Amino acid sequence: MSAAREKKAVNRALLAVLGVNFLFWLGSSDIYAKWEGVPPVPTVDGALMMTLGDPQFSYRFGAITLQNLGDTGGQTTPLKDYNYEKLGKWFWLLNELDQASNHVPMLAAYYFGAVRTPKDVAVIVDYLSAVGVNPVGNKWRWLVQAIFLARHRLHDLHLALDLSYKLARMQPVGDTLPEWARQMPAFVLTEQGDRQAARKIVEDLLISGRRFHPNEVNFMKAYLVEQLGVDPQEIDQIIKMRGKEDEGALPPAPLPAPSPE
Repeated sequence: MSAAREKKAVNRALLAVLGVNFLFWLGSSDIYAKWEGVPPVPTVDGALMMTLGDPQFSYRFGAITLQNLGDTGGQTTPLKDYNYEKLGKWFWLLNELDQASNHVPMLAAYYFGAVRTPKDVAVIVDYLSAVGVNPVGNKWRWLVQAIFLARHRLHDLHLALDLSYKLARMQPVGDTLPEWARQMPAFVLTEQGDRQAARKIVEDLLISGRRFHPNEVNFMKAYLVEQLGVDPQEIDQIIKMRGKEDEGALPPAPLPAPSPE
């Protein structure tokens, strides 16, 4: 075969390969890596077996898995497309492996908690309201997040009020619950329209004998005047009562019982 024929044969072969490549591209250009969804949830024993029995390794591996779910091939998955029933099971699995870490509660509150579908939000609220009553490790903050989601995403004021009373009665270990957290039932009661009950909570806190920071006192005074319509002169009388009770260091007044639904 002459050199000219060999050159033509090579060119034909290259064109054929190029044509096949072009046809393959036409057929596969719309095919991308697809996310298979939230993976199945192992048992605690199964999770430990995958990390040679190391619970901390297992917890961190699972938390990082949750943190990166849905990020495949340079694409991200909308929160509404997650299976929140499975996600909830992952939350509880990891909670069994490590109840001290705030990694997964933070993911639940600030990332997955951004979902808008009520039944999905309910999964987050159930989880945060459970881990938030742990008195150790500043966990009360997750109960605050559960109240926010119940109040503003689920629009379930009865649930928000119930969680608010749990928060207000907490006695965290190694931490001090701020006064605004103890006022949380008043905020929810105001939204429910029960202004008298809300007023009583704030007034009882004002005269309870706690040595508030002046900014906290000013906030409560402003709330009574601006949100509940209390006469400023009445508040001055309450402040005078507070001054007397500070001298005796009386214990705080108990919160009223939640009203039945």
